[in-house]
Amino acid sequence: MNIQIMKYADFSLEEIKEKFQFHRMQSVDPAYYQEVAEFLDSKKAETLKKIAHLEKVSQLLDVAIESLRDFNHESDQRLAAFVREIYRDLHKKDPGITKEDCDGREN
Repeated sequence: MNIQIMKYADFSLEEIKEKFQFHRMQSVDPAYYQEVAEFLDSKKAETLKKIAHLEKVSQLLDVAIESLRDFNHESDQRLAAFVREIYRDLHKKDPGITKEDCDGREN
């Protein structure tokens, strides 16, 4: 693949040099192709994780915008509930985030 396309796909120059120079090799061990395919699977999983995160950020922004455009107790509560949901997700990934944080209380 072309270097510009690989950069577009968010590969580092190091990854490109390490994984995608097989077209220059005289003979390539089929195991190497398998290794590169597994690397691409991993890269795809990282990309999907980033997409899921950005979708959650987009939802948060939508709820915040809606809350600010029609600010009332109900819209504020929807925003607070969404933020608590995010805190709970964060706590699952990082137990250092306390239950009090998740419930909306300061430490």
